[in-house]
Amino acid sequence: MHQLISALVFCTALAQAQPQQLPPVQPADTLWKLATAARPDEQVAMVQVVYALWQANPQAFRANNINALQRGAVLKVPQRAQMLATPVSQARQWYYQAIADKPLGVVTPAQYINVAMAPVAENRRDAISTATTTDTELPTSAAQLSGAAILQRREIAATQPGPSPDVTPNSWQQNLSSDYSLTLQQRYYPQQGEQGQAKAHSSVAVSAEWVWQSDNRAHQIALEPFLRLDQRDSKRNLADLRQAYWQYAGTGYDIKAGVDIVFWGVTESQHLVDVINQTDLVASVDGETKLGQPMLNWNLYGDAGTFSLYLLPYFRERTLPGPDGRLRPPLPIDSDNPFYESAQAEQNLDFALRWSRQFGALDLGLSYFEGNNRDPQLQLTSTGNLQPVYLQMQQLGLDSQWLSGSWAWKLESIYRKTRQQDFIASTAGFEYTQVGVFGSSWDLGWIAEYQYDSRDRQAPVPGQNDVFIGGRIVANDEAGSEILLGIMQDLQNSNSRSGKLEASMRLSNSLRLRLDAWFFQSQLTSDPLYFMRRDDYLQLSLDFYF
Repeated sequence: MHQLISALVFCTALAQAQPQQLPPVQPADTLWKLATAARPDEQVAMVQVVYALWQANPQAFRANNINALQRGAVLKVPQRAQMLATPVSQARQWYYQAIADKPLGVVTPAQYINVAMAPVAENRRDAISTATTTDTELPTSAAQLSGAAILQRREIAATQPGPSPDVTPNSWQQNLSSDYSLTLQQRYYPQQGEQGQAKAHSSVAVSAEWVWQSDNRAHQIALEPFLRLDQRDSKRNLADLRQAYWQYAGTGYDIKAGVDIVFWGVTESQHLVDVINQTDLVASVDGETKLGQPMLNWNLYGDAGTFSLYLLPYFRERTLPGPDGRLRPPLPIDSDNPFYESAQAEQNLDFALRWSRQFGALDLGLSYFEGNNRDPQLQLTSTGNLQPVYLQMQQLGLDSQWLSGSWAWKLESIYRKTRQQDFIASTAGFEYTQVGVFGSSWDLGWIAEYQYDSRDRQAPVPGQNDVFIGGRIVANDEAGSEILLGIMQDLQNSNSRSGKLEASMRLSNSLRLRLDAWFFQSQLTSDPLYFMRRDDYLQLSLDFYF
């Protein structure tokens, strides 16, 4: 009898250790729906299940995008211990970033190889906490790793990397991942523009992404073309390469040459330290959409943190609205004839340095930039137009985030110097998350941030003495529904404020619906918001992944 019981226990343990599978993904399936079926018990949070499924099944997602779950994919279900290895707070922060389709950091090939030189981590949480970061900084260390990256880290940690095998045509295809998307967008303004611009604006955008890695993961090639066509504003038309680079990884370092998008920052209301890429302002008024930047990048990884050097040989001008566009000053902008302080103009060699490191629950980053100012000044010309002026600047930046339970404390601060003025600007605040409010499956996050600018009323942008209050609701449903609502109030002018609404949900594993809305209110002519007081808008976007 004792032997029989032992055999049953052994067989049970063996069955639990064997990976289970979910049925093939159907068109109506979402990752949350599949995670519900994979959840072992209520002691495992749903976000932990979603994150673990994403980690363990990189082949099921186009370009590691959880919004692009591939039809017919068969997901392996990780063990319960693997799900619990990632703390709930980290998994939740990653999930909020992922469903909002914000940049998720991808571990570079160097980090795959570096991990092979170290002992295997005891569990997935150790693997995450000891990982170095890439040039894409996100609020949590868990968010800095893609699912494919974490899986490959575990696999490569078991063996030393061997010599690079010969690359055959078949291996090229096997090592190539692709992602395609189409976005239909309709923007509606309740009022005509100050200069008589139309109320309704339609646009369409298409993008493709191809990423190839060599068998030994030392080489990576990425290409992401992007095209946007607008019904009204010709200045909103754009053909861009968001990514077009080659990357090589050595032991403890990697180098990258080409075009890429690099994101720095942790706060919600604005990103002061984010200085590498130019802003695609006509795409989004919050400045979060960026243009591809030509660069030569070198990253050094070690126990002391991550050190990055960027050489930026070509400058991208900011996209600005044309005469028929909205959200523009009263006078037309002559964006075809910008003025540069540098004699080399857009050929000026800009450069940036950055050091970042994790100290337990604290993420810290220090940066320095010198080159063309990404924020143009608008000066009046003799023809009555506004001319963009790009001065030279030097900028020191600091960003940090400290996670403590349900709290995330955030700070971004810069010191910027130009020939006209020096100033300091900071954004500081917190996000507090309530899990399962009112006994439901919903999570509610409270956001509060204070914005300071030493230029005070002379600042050409909002945020010189403002407070941002917002709330984020995540429904934790099959559609990945999320709502973010925020209001920015000027503390020196009670009549100056702005507000935004961001909402999104997946209709299927290849369709996502987004709703964005902004309002602007000001009665002070010197206020940067004054010229946008008639430009409140509602925007509906449909993203199709194929």
